[in-house]
Amino acid sequence: MAKAVKNKTQSAKRTVKKPAKTASARKSPRRTTSKPVAEGRNWTPGHPYHEPEAVRIRTAKGRRPYFFDDPNIDKLYAMIMALAAEVSVIRERMDTHERLAEKKKWPTHQAIEDHEPDETTDAFRDQWRADYIARILRIIQVELDQIKSGESETNYDQIIEDVSK
Repeated sequence: MAKAVKNKTQSAKRTVKKPAKTASARKSPRRTTSKPVAEGRNWTPGHPYHEPEAVRIRTAKGRRPYFFDDPNIDKLYAMIMALAAEVSVIRERMDTHERLAEKKKWPTHQAIEDHEPDETTDAFRDQWRADYIARILRIIQVELDQIKSGESETNYDQIIEDVSK
């Protein structure tokens, strides 16, 4: 009987197999340090967090459409809109800094990235953004309104002449 019990325990031991150790499992774990490890080419020494990996911007093939008579005006317009977008982002980040300061929280990089604005803050930011874009595009909107209403510079010159008499 002792032999039968011994065979049962041996067969049970045989069925449970340990996973084979891989090369990565054999290595000892790395020591953690207080300094972050530079994992990528976009890491700036002294900066506590890595910059996100750059994503290639896809561009349409073919000729770029132009909306104004001079293509340089379109290019200038595109540059101004890109700068306006950057100013808008900086404005929102500054608003986040101010709101964290009101809560007496230290505005670390992670705290700013993790900040979730409430509904009132979102509404305030949406209104500011709409006003900001309206200020930037005001001159284009004025010309568009003139075209829609049928006014032209000749009508404007005629009004000025009539008023000055």
